[in-house]
Order: sequence, then structure tokens, then C-alpha cells
Amino acid sequence: MNTNAWMREAQGFSLETAVNTGSEWTLAETRQLELMKASGKSIKDIAKALGRSYYSVSTRLINIGAVTHHKSSNKTLPPAPVVCGSCFTIPSKSGVCLC
Repeated sequence: MNTNAWMREAQGFSLETAVNTGSEWTLAETRQLELMKASGKSIKDIAKALGRSYYSVSTRLINIGAVTHHKSSNKTLPPAPVVCGSCFTIPSKSGVCLC
């Protein structure tokens, strides 16, 4: 889900159902959150069931590593550049080091 879609869905969810706003997450709540997410429940449904705000559930899922905030975070990093073993600089495009 991109950031704009996330914001639209979050704004559409009423904070009136969030009775646990501001309280710390218990271990039992976190376990229930993990189980509900693993079973395919939406963030909105989880928030209603746990009495938390959409933002709270979404942030908790990110913090425990159950979801990533940005799709770009799933991209692999480019390989590290090859450096010269003597001077630790990156050789020229031809692959020759000038040290």
C-alpha cells in the first residue's frame, strides 16, 4: 500500500473506536495483532478488534517487522563497488587503479 492510500484509509477510520489510545501495547495484544495480521485481517479490522487507532496498529506492525512502510524498502541494494586492495580507492572505468 503506498503512502497516499495508507493516509486515505487512515483518515477514513474513526478514532471513536480507539479506546486504548495512548496506552502501551501488552504482550497479549501484540500476539493477537500478529495472529490477526497472519490470518489476513486488514489493519482497519485489527484496529477495531483491539480498540486501537489505525495509526497505532499500522505503526506497531512496522515496529515488530510484520509489514514494511514503503514498498521501496523491499528492493535489494546494488553491489558494493570493487576497491583496490592497496589504496582502497575505486578503480577507473577500465578497472585499472592508478596507485
